[in-house]
Amino acid sequence: GVSVYMTQRVYQLDQQALLTAIDVLARYILAIPGALLAAWAIYIEQQSFHRHGLTKSGNDLLRAAMALIIYGLIGQIFVKSSFLFPSNIVNSDLFLQIFGIPVQLFRAFSATVMAVFVVRALRAFEFERQRKLMEANEARMAAQSQALSIQQQAQEDTHRLNKELTAALQDLKLLFDFSRGLAVTLEREKLVDTAVSHLVKALIWVDGAAILWQEHADSPLNVISCDGNLAAHNNLFSDSVETLGNKVIQSGAALRQYKGVTDALENGPLPRTNFSIGLPLTRQDQVTGAFVLQVKTTTTPLSHNEIKLLHTLAGQLSIAIENATLYQEVQAREILRGELLHQVVSAQEQERQRIARELHDGTGQLLTAMGLGFAAAANSSLTNPQLASEQLTTLKKMTMEAMRELRDLIADLRPSLLDDLGLIPALQSQLKTFDHRMDHSGQPIHATIKVNGRVHRLHPDIETTAFRIIQEALNNVAKHAQATKVRVQLNYREPSLNLVVTDNGRGFNATQFFNGTSTRHAWGLLGMQERVALVGGQFEIQSQPGSGTTIDVSLPFLTEGEEHVEDSLTLGG
Repeated sequence: GVSVYMTQRVYQLDQQALLTAIDVLARYILAIPGALLAAWAIYIEQQSFHRHGLTKSGNDLLRAAMALIIYGLIGQIFVKSSFLFPSNIVNSDLFLQIFGIPVQLFRAFSATVMAVFVVRALRAFEFERQRKLMEANEARMAAQSQALSIQQQAQEDTHRLNKELTAALQDLKLLFDFSRGLAVTLEREKLVDTAVSHLVKALIWVDGAAILWQEHADSPLNVISCDGNLAAHNNLFSDSVETLGNKVIQSGAALRQYKGVTDALENGPLPRTNFSIGLPLTRQDQVTGAFVLQVKTTTTPLSHNEIKLLHTLAGQLSIAIENATLYQEVQAREILRGELLHQVVSAQEQERQRIARELHDGTGQLLTAMGLGFAAAANSSLTNPQLASEQLTTLKKMTMEAMRELRDLIADLRPSLLDDLGLIPALQSQLKTFDHRMDHSGQPIHATIKVNGRVHRLHPDIETTAFRIIQEALNNVAKHAQATKVRVQLNYREPSLNLVVTDNGRGFNATQFFNGTSTRHAWGLLGMQERVALVGGQFEIQSQPGSGTTIDVSLPFLTEGEEHVEDSLTLGG
């Protein structure tokens, strides 16, 4: 507006010239800069299209910008001819002379090209909308797929948990029934047969089972129960079962045997391919048996939980067998105790008979003779004093003999030294007497005693028990050992008195005497064991044929006083 006003003031134009000047100025001042700015804006927008992946639409915008630049620069610089520079030179007439077409036609063509590319570029918004719709649809489909996957996973987890819960309930029922079956009886033979039969029926993947047990460390491993395939083909499987059982006891671990190859039992899963499993059975924390199972060939593997179940069953079986074994031992000990009591009563009756016989045959005869002698001496004193004096002298000797016999009889029942002076003097007296004895073959036995530590007067029960044990041990040496030397050692060490009696005799199998496999009972040894148990002590015997015998006893201190002696006392050579 300012340009037009100033031009009119300066040039005083007529109306037609003024309109032409206005058109020229509008194109120079507005159209050309506006076209360039619009083209620049379109160029910036096409870069944005390229960044969003709309390359084709961006190219269309670039072409539209180029068409707009051509329209603005070329189409607008060739204006109507006027007195204004440079329209007086560069005008529509010049354009017609150069290109042969009117500038208005060129402008229309440029605008058309620009409009075509702009319209094509505008389709990008439609593409963008469709792309967003597709992305939204894909997101919805992905969400649905994820929800479906989560639902399927939840169903699978529920099915798996139900399956695990069912298996756990089955295992618990099996353990409950198994435990209940083990609690029915304490007879070991019946217990193991019931257990093996129940497991073969309850575990459908088990083809057979056997229990092998070792009674003692030096005894052989025996099959004490078997069922299923192992029972039906006992001869066929016995060697492999015993081999596997021995390896389990030696290693103390669960083993797997397949095609003659034995290795450690893994936690699973393991393919069920007709293999054997050996599980350790323990007693007092020592592996003393094996639980062997034959696994069937099936398609499903042996799982970790099933292997854990087998270990649990083996543990329960170990406890049940140990309880049944202890019960049998208690029963056997009660029987032995009864027999020992019978022996004690018999020994008491025999001792009474011996005392009565000795009193009757010895002291009784002496007293009778003394009574007759006193009567004769009384008659002789009146008629023959010399004869009476001789008779009284003889009666005095008979009195001394009767007193000696009574002292010997009392000493056999209980040494007076034990009550008066204590255990050590009583044992020294006993050993002096024994040192001159001979065994049944006429061979002399040399006895020695050694005492270590500070000697205490102990409770009478303890001293009596110690004396009787050593006395019985010496009697056994004289009767059975065929020994030439016997050594007694006492160790006073808080809080117990330790007695050790050792001989160099022929020895015997001590295990057989105490487990009931010997043809005769060692009543003397059992009596010692009972005496020790009554005062809360410990009894141990070590002996093998040809290696002599050692009896080791520990008795608790029950002191009544203290007596100081030398720390080491030795009697004998």
